[in-house]
Amino acid sequence: MLDTAAKQLVNAHQVQPCPQCLFPGGGMFSSLSRQDRIRTLAALENLDVDLYLLPSPYENNAGLIKHVTDALNRFSMFGYYSEWPAYGSTRLYPPDSRRLEFFPPIWQEVEYPDVSLGYRDFRGFLLKMGRNENE
Repeated sequence: MLDTAAKQLVNAHQVQPCPQCLFPGGGMFSSLSRQDRIRTLAALENLDVDLYLLPSPYENNAGLIKHVTDALNRFSMFGYYSEWPAYGSTRLYPPDSRRLEFFPPIWQEVEYPDVSLGYRDFRGFLLKMGRNENE
């Protein structure tokens, strides 16, 4: 889907491949600059490409294209801003056995203060319900 959309935008002269950006074994999408990759994702998200030229199962499937494009953006951000890399050698252990081996660089970039041990997330409000409508 990404390569086909990139080819459409290259053919329409909206983006331009750059040989120095090429990843070994990569397709057209990987040969675009970062800025043009973002333009390609935006064109997909806005359905500004010919949906009939996309490969199956994306061919003329606007809903799936929007969901997949959104997921690519979200999952990339989740990975970028997560603490996962800082778990280092313990990252594949069960959650109770993982330990942060260093302060994640992204936490410094966004000025995240540090781990807050014992923190409990919001669990809602206490709701008192009577046995009948009059209580």
